Amino acid sequence: MHGGVDTFRIMLDSENPLTQDETIGEYTFHIRLPFTRSDYKKYVLYVDNFSISLKGLTTQSVHVRLLNLSNYNSYSSQTGGNNNIIAYVYSPNMTADRTTDLVLNYQGSTAPYHVSSLPNNLAIKIAEMDNANINLSSANNFWTLNLRIDAYYEMSC
Repeated sequence: MHGGVDTFRIMLDSENPLTQDETIGEYTFHIRLPFTRSDYKKYVLYVDNFSISLKGLTTQSVHVRLLNLSNYNSYSSQTGGNNNIIAYVYSPNMTADRTTDLVLNYQGSTAPYHVSSLPNNLAIKIAEMDNANINLSSANNFWTLNLRIDAYYEMSC
């Protein structure tokens, strides 16, 4: 038996969610993958890129949380259970009066997040390190998130 893998790329942005409450940084997306198998054995999620524009905000830390999908076999002191943070960025300009109008970028983590399934929906929360809400309702604030999921299956000879 040989193993195979299907790779799915999911690009999300704050401008096209299914539902949103930008005042608290929560977004829901309906994920419609074109072709999936029914016999996957393992799923690994990677965050390839995350960018956020914080025009006029003084936010110094940004965490991206998956509210309906978590990294199993993990622990987070913030949740007291499984880790749901998939990306985090911190402002390099943490001096007084230098934290406004930032663009923060996260790229190419090699850390895998083991998840239990391919998602039909993804609920995202953009929050500060202490889970405080970030109000992204201004038209000048936006973000993009590029995810990759490797889904592994067994192949017969």
